Amino acid sequence: MVAGPLLLAAFLFEPQAHVESKGQTAEAARDFVQGFYSWYVPEALKTQEEPVWNVALKYKRTVFSPALFRALKEDSEAQARASGEIVGLDFDPFLNTQDPCDRYEVRTITPQEGGYRVDIYGVCSGKRNVKPDVVAKLAHQDGSWAFTNFLYPAIHRDLLGTLRTLRKKRQKPSR
Repeated sequence: MVAGPLLLAAFLFEPQAHVESKGQTAEAARDFVQGFYSWYVPEALKTQEEPVWNVALKYKRTVFSPALFRALKEDSEAQARASGEIVGLDFDPFLNTQDPCDRYEVRTITPQEGGYRVDIYGVCSGKRNVKPDVVAKLAHQDGSWAFTNFLYPAIHRDLLGTLRTLRKKRQKPSR
């Protein structure tokens, strides 16, 4: 009978128990990102009739924030309407490449307001790249993790900014 109150007291005074139960730890963020890349990279390495990020939009919609999902979907739909020209993304936005590596590893996780920045390194022919290929930004929204943006450190750009630029170019009247 004494064990019940002692366990309750231990639970109430253990701050980590509450945080971990909500899955908002750096380890939970790592697992979320690595899980996505473990699914996505094999898809990216397959021959596809459509860009693999469209497959992710179809089957993994909930891993993207609403704003990121809308921007990617708009870009994808614009490209589908274009005939013979590229008016949207011409690289893989989650790998930051046209030629994927064999696998991708989550490395450094940095807390930021409302979530984390996660460095992702390509591993090509068994050798991990020296610098991150892409940095995923994520936040905990509605009880689960969601990607909010992808940063491309080598070129000092990000996915949402790139999608805005492409949208503006498509809106200009053609001559």
